[in-house]
Amino acid sequence: MNWSELYWHRITPLHIILWPFSLIFRLLLVFKRLLYRLGILHSVKTPAPIIIVDSITVNDAGKTSLIIWLIHLLKAFGLNPGIISRGYSENYGSPLAVTLSSKPGIVGNKSLLMAYLSRNICPIWIGHDRVKVAQALLTAHPECNVLICDDGLQDLRLQRDLEIIVLDQSKLSFGNGLILPAGPLRDSLSYLNKVDAVVMNEKSSRLSINNVGNEIKTFHMRPGNEYFINLLDSNVHSEISTFKGKSIHVITDINHSHDFLEQLRYLKLNVKSHSIINIDPFIEKNLQLPDAEIILLREEDAVKCLDQANEKFWVLHEEIAIDIGLREIILKKLREKFMDAKLLDILVCPLCKGPLIYKKNERELICKPDRLAFPIRDGIPVMLEEEARRLPAEEEI
Repeated sequence: MNWSELYWHRITPLHIILWPFSLIFRLLLVFKRLLYRLGILHSVKTPAPIIIVDSITVNDAGKTSLIIWLIHLLKAFGLNPGIISRGYSENYGSPLAVTLSSKPGIVGNKSLLMAYLSRNICPIWIGHDRVKVAQALLTAHPECNVLICDDGLQDLRLQRDLEIIVLDQSKLSFGNGLILPAGPLRDSLSYLNKVDAVVMNEKSSRLSINNVGNEIKTFHMRPGNEYFINLLDSNVHSEISTFKGKSIHVITDINHSHDFLEQLRYLKLNVKSHSIINIDPFIEKNLQLPDAEIILLREEDAVKCLDQANEKFWVLHEEIAIDIGLREIILKKLREKFMDAKLLDILVCPLCKGPLIYKKNERELICKPDRLAFPIRDGIPVMLEEEARRLPAEEEI
């Protein structure tokens, strides 16, 4: 158990001293929401629908895995998502695009991990001001028609169309059950009744939310297939069985070493040796292991040394499976948004980035320069070239 877990899961004299500040923090949240509800403070609506993915506790709770699942879902239904994030708490710079060539010290490890896991199938932008980040991304990528906001649950300046909360069941309850700064909760548990969906990251079954209401739409996110990805070439995959019997050296950080090594033992892999990295020195001298046949890292650690990888470096990747009901909630909400003709009017062609002509009766969006008709199926515009109808020369637009 690391220092943060020792702090969040206990009640000490320090927590009692901090408890009044937790009450003040909670009252400020309620007051801020009231000001927005009364129109005294104003939020900003972006042209594209916003999906908020956040945790009600200070830990990640599996948000990154859910976001990657979400972008693949949206892409499969013909939408073009983009991801916006704050990056990291010390990031006060202007909006910035995140790519695999970005430096962790500039964009943050988590943003770089999302770029690595998403394989650049959608743009990722970060910045301190989420509204400006959303506007910058849509300016640079006008083809994006849905935005996923990592965090931002309490940033009410950004209007949202869907809120999803992720809970980590591997943690014992919600720490000590107190709100910041005395506990790990970022809001009252009663707020779970107000969001569109709660996703339980089901790594264990030791957590219950029965005490916060019966109207919560709860879905389960379970571990799926596990395999290895080559860090040098992410298109190269390998099954777990192919690594059995090989000499493996593990490199991980001190906070996650125990869980990672236990996971590898469960997979019956032959870990000959391991290096525990303290603080953050994933530097070349710690990665040069000429005698190692396989060098294995967590994905969260691997992004810190992308520029030093060779064919020996592999990462363990775990797919996830999520209850189908969550997909239906997301698509239903997006159908409701795209029923607004104003939203359809601002969509652009994903190829030429030019404006589209909305044909209501034909349920199509027409790109005149490319002579393509993108279908609107079940209320969702399918912005994929392979799904578009090519307009014959004799058809008038």
